[in-house]
Amino acid sequence: MSGDKLLHHWFLDGLARNPAGVALRIGDRTWTYTEADRVARRWAAALHGGARAPRRVGVLATKSEESLLGFLAALYAGCTAVPLNPEYPVDRNRGIAAEAGLDALIVDGAGAAQLDSVAAAAEPLVVLAPRRDTWTAPAPATPVLVPDPDGDRAPAEGPDSLAYILFTSGSTGRPKGVPIRHGNVSAFLTSVLPRYDFGPDDVFGQVYELTFDLSMFEVWCAWASGACLTVLNRLQALDPARSVRAHGITVWTSTPSLAAALRGHGLLTPGRLPSVRHTVFCGEPLPEDVAAAWSAAAPASSVDNLYGPTELTIACTGFRWSPASGTGNVPIGAPNAGLRYVLFEDGRVGGDTGELCVTGPQMFDGYLDPANDTDRFLDHEGLRWYRTGDRVRRGPGGTLVHLGRGDGQVKINGYRVELSEVEAAVRACLPGREAVVLAVPGAASPVLVAFVVTDEGTGLLTDAARDLARRLPPYMLPAHLWALPDPPLNANGKTDRLQLRKEAEHRLAS
Repeated sequence: MSGDKLLHHWFLDGLARNPAGVALRIGDRTWTYTEADRVARRWAAALHGGARAPRRVGVLATKSEESLLGFLAALYAGCTAVPLNPEYPVDRNRGIAAEAGLDALIVDGAGAAQLDSVAAAAEPLVVLAPRRDTWTAPAPATPVLVPDPDGDRAPAEGPDSLAYILFTSGSTGRPKGVPIRHGNVSAFLTSVLPRYDFGPDDVFGQVYELTFDLSMFEVWCAWASGACLTVLNRLQALDPARSVRAHGITVWTSTPSLAAALRGHGLLTPGRLPSVRHTVFCGEPLPEDVAAAWSAAAPASSVDNLYGPTELTIACTGFRWSPASGTGNVPIGAPNAGLRYVLFEDGRVGGDTGELCVTGPQMFDGYLDPANDTDRFLDHEGLRWYRTGDRVRRGPGGTLVHLGRGDGQVKINGYRVELSEVEAAVRACLPGREAVVLAVPGAASPVLVAFVVTDEGTGLLTDAARDLARRLPPYMLPAHLWALPDPPLNANGKTDRLQLRKEAEHRLAS
């Protein structure tokens, strides 16, 4: 049964389906399913070559052979994989290594610069450096080993054991560890794969680092289907038409912010992505006009909007978009098979609007540090439900509409204001343009400001301000409308609201 499968068993499905097909492409290098399996076996055996078998393997690598096949090798070895991004500050990675209790590392050349610092924060380590001879930087002092040419998988544990741990932003400033079990991921794949017709002829663009859980959709949906996973660097991800042509990509994943940025640079013209068969958006609310622009650029593609926090394993709802009127956000759809939800508002369960709470086989058990569990769960009907912090409305047929974060509500001069509502109004005044509304500290109360993604002149914003005054009561009007030709994006391709907040505070102080 699929619910009893370990995560790497989905790769073995792809291996059985397409043994001679390409499982992984990085630049000009390719690995067939048979070759990738052989490499992962060798590395898994090397991890067990020390005095004691490791439990948790950090993968300190960036979209390389070591990151992807190393992740698979950790699973083959019966270990828990913990992705670490070498582009993140070393202090962050050191803290993750300590909290995760790493006792092994797989490192590529990019991760080598942080190896000594990260290793010092963890338990005594087995460090595997499969391509140490290719490192350009001076070799770290930490002892490393290179895998022997022969080896095999070690026995893995059951579906209740941990497959991987991802670290998300924490309200305290410390990353929160989210442990995901093999059964959680198998429940997701069992539910989501029937939505598509992925197969050995498909080519997935792998846009995101393994530290971002949208990458897990890319990797495991590809490998479970016997498809090719093609790794794209940041520049390639910012020019999808060229990447699609060069590699024959048929499945594309994206955050809405990344797609909006592409449209803003004129890279989503109609018919530009003819070979794409499926497009999956996730990570942020998806504006309908962004979905429409992508659909026009990829006319043969389905456009799916998935929603879900890391704690509910990649995505817990989905909605297939079709052209519709309006300038709002695409619904997030209905829960995946096996999941249940309730809406929680003012201390009560029920009604058609409220905080989305979900339970079922995709729900994690709790954070790595139990102190982070406070106020994140709801006990109801004898079950434990994860509180997402997102407010939704139940629409016709049970389709859910995302209304914004519960913590997106602010008070302006005593009035309650939902920032998502103001953002929707600004977008309605400026069709086809993205907007970010923030509440930043003011002299007496927070000040509403709006950044609009455009390089056009002030006349456009002046007209929009007049239109906005006709749509919103005075207390909801942004005090400033600022043009922003190129919005900052974070490492996961989302609009960097923290950076925009700093920019707003700087402008207000000037």
